[in-house]
Amino acid sequence: MSQIHPNKAAFIEGVDHVLKKWTALELAVQHEWGGRDSQEKRDDMVEEITGHFDNLVSKRQAPEETDLQELLLDIMDEDFSVTLEDGSEKEVARIICTIFQECKQGNFATVDKLAEERDARERQQSAGRTAVTQSQASGQHAESDSEDDGSNSDVSMNE
Repeated sequence: MSQIHPNKAAFIEGVDHVLKKWTALELAVQHEWGGRDSQEKRDDMVEEITGHFDNLVSKRQAPEETDLQELLLDIMDEDFSVTLEDGSEKEVARIICTIFQECKQGNFATVDKLAEERDARERQQSAGRTAVTQSQASGQHAESDSEDDGSNSDVSMNE
């Protein structure tokens, strides 16, 4: 089994990061507009896009943003029944084409930046979950204190 070239691995990672940040796609996945296997369809989308670029490389053709935009629109329509009207596919295609050119030259700066942003989001989400858990625990403690106070005041009122 052959190993994936580091440039290609970085490109695949970059495409994955870009798609996970794409609001239209993430909403489609979260709300299962593509059915119960929406997450799997999103993962397949990474493979379809990178396969598109593999095909271009094998034919020695340069990637065209407009071709990628059409591919993105087709996938969103066919897999998620989403018709994009916000033009976001243009920005997604532009970023993916930029990542492709950079990775082809061994430059992983954009992919690294996207990975750092993802890590920061995950840390923030984790901190938010921790804060909610602590808040809930604190709220339960406060409730038990107030219940104790309430029962003591009831006793003192009866005296």
